[in-house]
Formats: sequence, structure tokens, C-alpha cells
Amino acid sequence: MNTAKQAAFRVLYEANVDFVWRNLRRMGVAESEAPDKTQEVFIVAHRHIAQFEERGHGPRAWLFQIVLRVASEHRRHQRRHPVDADGGAAQDAQSVPPDQSGSIERRESLRRLDAALSTLDLDRRAVLVLHEIEEMSAPDIAESLGVPLNTVYSRLRVARVELDAALHATRDTSRSPRRTPLHPGGET
Repeated sequence: MNTAKQAAFRVLYEANVDFVWRNLRRMGVAESEAPDKTQEVFIVAHRHIAQFEERGHGPRAWLFQIVLRVASEHRRHQRRHPVDADGGAAQDAQSVPPDQSGSIERRESLRRLDAALSTLDLDRRAVLVLHEIEEMSAPDIAESLGVPLNTVYSRLRVARVELDAALHATRDTSRSPRRTPLHPGGET
């Protein structure tokens, strides 16, 4: 790769590394694995930079396609080789230092959102994340994912309903502590 292409790739990387990391997390990659998977995305991007230049799509749409493939392969690998019963979530939570500037409520909200997003099918989750969080238009999402526009609208509609239900379910379980009776048939 010549110097000009190396410089162009460096610009691509620096402008999009946060985008790639965020979306890997949103597609279900644990925070402890996100740096490695981010690197994997950019290795693939580096190998196929010529194809990107020929397509003429925006860099984020192209990188998101790679993110989806890497996240999907990661999930497949986890299903075949589970680390522990909760998929490494306990280890992941312990490896993250507490956010000194963030509030407990914000962290809890983000944890609930991540848990709710993890219940969605990867295709629906991708459309929802691109539309609601990355603020891409439906036609851009359709082009990015290589699906018909009506499929984007359908996936988005279903993903919103499923996300709302999942958020309500996590809210209900977090608000209602389990109460056990002091004695059989008695009150708590």
C-alpha cells in the first residue's frame, strides 16, 4: 500500500474507530472483547479498501457491514464455545472501572438498554441502531445493509415493539423486589 493510501486509511480509522467500537457493543460484543473486534473490523477494512473505493458508499455504511459480519461471527463463536453460563458478562462487568463522572442511574439505564438490545434479532437490532442511534435514514440503511427499503421499515417497526417490551420487562423486574413470606401462608 502506498503512502497516500496509508494516510487515507489512517484518516478512515481515526474518523470511525469510535463508531465501530460503539456499534460492536450495540451488536452484542462484550466490552472486554470490543477492542479486539474493533481491530478485526479495521483489518478487514484494510484488506478490502480497494473494494470500498470502487463502491462509492459512505465509509460508515461500509464499515457497519463489516461490523455486522464480525459481530455475527463473534456471536456464533460464543454459542459454540461458551465461556461461562452468562456468556462472560460477569467477567466483563468486573473488568470495567466505575465511571467517576457518570451517575448510577445513567449506568443502570445503559445496562438495561444493552440487555434489551441483546434480546433483538441481529438484523432488527442493526436497523434500530442505525436509525435511532446513528440517525441514518431508512434509504441509507437499506443501501448499507443491501436490503429492500420496505424490509428496513418492517424491521424497524418490529424492533421498536420488541425493544419496548424488553425495556418494560427489565423495568418491571428491577422495580419489584422478590418478597418471601416469613412463614408459610403468612405475610412478609
